Amino acid sequence: MIKKLIRKFFYGHKADSASYVKYLRVIGMKVGNNVNIYAPTKCLIDETRPWLIEIGDNVEITEGVTILTHGYDWAVLKGVYGEVLGSSGGVKINNNVFIGVHSTILKGVTIGNNVIIGANSLVNKDIPDNVVAAGNPCKVIMSLEDYYKKRKAVQLAEATELVKKYRERYGREPDEKALHEFFWLFTSGDDELCDIWKRMMTSHQGYMDSYKVLESNNKLFDSMCDFLNSIK
Repeated sequence: MIKKLIRKFFYGHKADSASYVKYLRVIGMKVGNNVNIYAPTKCLIDETRPWLIEIGDNVEITEGVTILTHGYDWAVLKGVYGEVLGSSGGVKINNNVFIGVHSTILKGVTIGNNVIIGANSLVNKDIPDNVVAAGNPCKVIMSLEDYYKKRKAVQLAEATELVKKYRERYGREPDEKALHEFFWLFTSGDDELCDIWKRMMTSHQGYMDSYKVLESNNKLFDSMCDFLNSIK
């Protein structure tokens, strides 16, 4: 509580995600439910034209993200031609979107539903639904379904590497927290979930949707202990 009060004193409405989202709504920005801005003090969301930005539900905005609704490039043109030329454009981020660290979204861009934007991307054109996109400029890399299959295929290998590195570093077995993203390898709907795993299930879009899938999960190991014992 003391730390929160100190952050609030120094950073005001950017002290945390909830405070910043509330502030953006107050100034006229349309922001949906379950929107997380992980590092408000390190993000730049254009507040000069808040009515031009629309953010949907279940959107994750990570550290260093910039969202712009205007440009100041006309200053150079004014220096040469004398005219003041306006520069503005709306930004719409639809539902269930992840925006990777240090990405920039320029004016006039719409990002579709169910989209992953990779880190350090420059989004200067519309991104369709159900894709993974990245790069400078940002381009569609693959469909969300293909990415799901790719990530599904490497779960065991990545979890195994995590365990081995953890053992090397600490000289002991990893705990539930260390494996908080890999518990589906050895958990199904019949198993008791520890608190950290329950929090993972409730994050982003809620517990019940994930639990319905977990009930039919074909786990690879009977338990976390069996999984750890399988790794030499």
